[in-house]
Amino acid sequence: MRRSLFSIPTVAVLILLASVSTARAQVPSDCQIGADTVAGIRQMLTAEDNGLFFEIWTSEELACACIEIFYNDPADAFMHDRVVTGAVVLLGQTGDPRAVPVLIDAIDTHPAQALYNLSNFPTVDALNALVAHIRDEDPEARENAAEGLRNMRLPSSDEIEDGWSDALEAALDEVGDWMIEEPVPDIRDYFLDAHANLQSLLDAATAAQGTTN
Repeated sequence: MRRSLFSIPTVAVLILLASVSTARAQVPSDCQIGADTVAGIRQMLTAEDNGLFFEIWTSEELACACIEIFYNDPADAFMHDRVVTGAVVLLGQTGDPRAVPVLIDAIDTHPAQALYNLSNFPTVDALNALVAHIRDEDPEARENAAEGLRNMRLPSSDEIEDGWSDALEAALDEVGDWMIEEPVPDIRDYFLDAHANLQSLLDAATAAQGTTN
C-alpha cells in the first residue's frame, strides 16, 4: 500500500505552524522589539498597581509588546487572562495608531476594554467600530460603546482623516435613532452624552475644514 507523503503527526505540526504564522501575521511588521522586552512587560502585567512602572518603556515598545501578547500569549501561560486583559487596556492607552485594528479584533474577546479604549483614537475605523455596537444585544457592550462615543477625543489637525466628517454624520444619525429606543435609562443617558460629543466633534471638523478652504 502506498503511504502518504505526510504522516498524521507531520500534518498536525503543519497545521500548528500555519496557525502560528497566521497569528504572527497580525503583528505589524514594523513592531521590532526583543523577546526580553515583551517578557518584561508581560511580567509587569501580572502585578497589581503597576501603572508607574510602565514608564521605563517607550510607547512604541509598550504598544508592540501588547499586540504580541494579545495575539500570541499561550492560553496556558501564567495568569493568561489577566495579562491579555491588561494588554488590551494598556494598548488602548499608548496612543499608537497600530492599536486600532487590534482593539477592533479584541471586541470579540474583551468588549468592555476594547470598546472603551477605542475612544482614545479619533479615526474613522475606531468610530465605525463603536457605532457598530450601539444596538448590541448585550447591555454592557452597548454601555461601553456609548461611553467610547461620548469620550471620543478631538483629533489634532494632522490626525484628521479623509471621511472623518462623513463618519461623524453617520454616527450622529445612528446614535440619534437608537437613543430613543435604548431600554436601559442609564445607558440612554450615555447615548445622549455621546450624541452631544459627536455633534461637538462634527462642529470642530467643519470649522477646521473651513479654515483650510
